[in-house]
Amino acid sequence: MKHRLSSTPGRRLPWRSWWLLPVSMVLLFITLSMGILAKNFGSPGPDLDVDVSLSHGRSPALTTLATIINDALSPAGNVAILALVCLILMFGLHRPLTALAFGSTVAAGWLSSEIGKIAVARLRPPGALTHALIPENGSDSFPSGHTSFAAALVLGSVLVLASTPTQRAATAVVGSIFAATVGLSRLYLGVHYPTDVAGSLLISTAGILFWLPLWNNIIEPRLSRISPGFASPRR
Repeated sequence: MKHRLSSTPGRRLPWRSWWLLPVSMVLLFITLSMGILAKNFGSPGPDLDVDVSLSHGRSPALTTLATIINDALSPAGNVAILALVCLILMFGLHRPLTALAFGSTVAAGWLSSEIGKIAVARLRPPGALTHALIPENGSDSFPSGHTSFAAALVLGSVLVLASTPTQRAATAVVGSIFAATVGLSRLYLGVHYPTDVAGSLLISTAGILFWLPLWNNIIEPRLSRISPGFASPRR
């Protein structure tokens, strides 16, 4: 019995070094510093100028696309997307540990954006100047939650779901286009500054870098030993 459990394959992810913890904290500090500086000196200025310029080049097709992205990647939509993927992995593909790895990795990146929203508390762009297309108010502009989820989804897919170098490269390319489209849609709608979008990419990366050594060194080994049913083929 001991031999079977010790030889049970697990679901380790890339980048397991404990050095990732201080690296992630440095990246978080840089991101929050950028947000605070942008809050104090970014508007009015180049940050707002980009939003205003985008408000003059709108079209019905782009507005429809940006609105669909806004609705699909709402907090409720994000939870639904993440739950659906995890349920498919767990019950459809019978890979429960992969489902937990993917769900926790994406959640770590996405929920990290809440740290920025609380710490920076930046007001959203003035809707009267950006001609905002959707109602968004409050002091939670930095970073963009929509973009944070998109970035976390891409990183989670590259780290957990892609299994070969070719798959990882293709996922990274397609995912980068997806994340960039989501970020641009937030600017197009007039509800975020460019630095909000940049901060989303950084803070999601920081959150995932912090999570990886915890998963690889503490959580995954324990889950793999609980039961052979938790194991998924090592890739």
